[in-house]
Amino acid sequence: MKAFLAIVKQTMRSAIRAKVFHVLFVLILLAVFGLPMTVSGDGTANGLVQISLTYSLGIVLTLISTTTLWLACSQLSREIEAYNIHLITAKPCPRWKIWLGKWLGIFLMNAVILLISTSCIFALIQTRVWYLHKSGRFTDAEIQRLDKEIRVGRRSFYPRLEHVQEEVDRYYKTHKAEIDALGKTEDEVRQEIRRRLWGQKQEVAPGDMKTWTYRYVSGIGNELYLRYRIYSGSTAALDQKDMIGVWGVKVPGAPVSVADPFEYVQSTAMGGTFQELLIKSTAIDKGDNNTVTIRYYNPSKEEWGLEKPPSAMFQQADGPVLMVKVASFLNNYCRAIALALLQIAFLAALGCMVSAAFSTPVAAFVAVAYLVIGLSVHAAIDAPLQNDDGSYQYKNVAEKAAHYMARCVGHIVVSVDDLDATSDLARGRLVENARLVNAVFSLFLIRTGLMVALGVWILQKRELGTVIRK
Repeated sequence: MKAFLAIVKQTMRSAIRAKVFHVLFVLILLAVFGLPMTVSGDGTANGLVQISLTYSLGIVLTLISTTTLWLACSQLSREIEAYNIHLITAKPCPRWKIWLGKWLGIFLMNAVILLISTSCIFALIQTRVWYLHKSGRFTDAEIQRLDKEIRVGRRSFYPRLEHVQEEVDRYYKTHKAEIDALGKTEDEVRQEIRRRLWGQKQEVAPGDMKTWTYRYVSGIGNELYLRYRIYSGSTAALDQKDMIGVWGVKVPGAPVSVADPFEYVQSTAMGGTFQELLIKSTAIDKGDNNTVTIRYYNPSKEEWGLEKPPSAMFQQADGPVLMVKVASFLNNYCRAIALALLQIAFLAALGCMVSAAFSTPVAAFVAVAYLVIGLSVHAAIDAPLQNDDGSYQYKNVAEKAAHYMARCVGHIVVSVDDLDATSDLARGRLVENARLVNAVFSLFLIRTGLMVALGVWILQKRELGTVIRK
């Protein structure tokens, strides 16, 4: 244990003496103390906090990640090339202890810098918002909105999915003779039917209404927020108009004799823009699996007062979504930093693994190539067009095969995008426990653990005597 701790300390001292570390450390100080005090966003409290989190926290995480990867790629390889590691291996110190000591030293040093930096960013953002509020720049209403939308951890609840498979089968059987005459394959016809049915379900014609049901809704506080986006006429139309509609919330426990157990409120929203509607927590029906039922009514032609009133169009990806407070801003911030720490640990393991096998330039190239593959795989997975029901549209068999291959590689390769929660934090979205657990077990213990085992094995098998100093 004494030898292991000595390796950890020596690694940290060696990293601190590196010139690259000094340059990046100065940049980190500028990002921590400079950006939060200078950025202003769009002049609102929400804009200030969002841009401070996005830029300050994002830049700091990028700089620390870059430092971690470079130091990890250079530590072992330079020790081997300088023959320093030969002095250690000559003593009763196994090579696995050397590798783990290098990895832990790099991780601990950068983790401390990360924790100090992110703590300073959090304190500076909170202090600046408090000062601007006290000086009259931000009103009480802006601060209340900030605390409800950004400085919070809100969980998203999506409505129950509508299944159209039975309708697709029924339509196909009914019109099979007409469909066979078109000369298309069954899969192509079923996809067209499915797209048409989903299009019909997205539309709320004038005088019609649409209902969404949310189950297992829970949170803290007395308020829910319905986040929605309505398009006028078509989701592809550029000339979006103001949409006048009526939202209804079902009242739990309403008497059976009541014909319409909904409470309604009229709203006006610009087509194509996101809006939020406040809903009381009393709308949760605790006797029915914490269910919330929402309804939207598009006024009729007479109520619109127009000859051709627009239809209200909803996209499946937009929900509408129920946003419920589950955690405080500090709690959510700590969750995001926990993911960032896992990212630092992963990058340190990646760099030490390739550093055990190659020289510093080659190790850095291989590590960067690995990260690029991880990012490219995510882009390839999201490349095919996706239907509203979650199915994919493939142009040909080759595209389908490439997509399945990318999904398989995505289960093996670790992408830094999986560990970046900055965007969620800036939007007030909760970093879910499931995401943290998945990151710890799937991304870190399993895949990064395999990387650690491979790095130790490479160092065990490498012939140190064959290394020639240049």
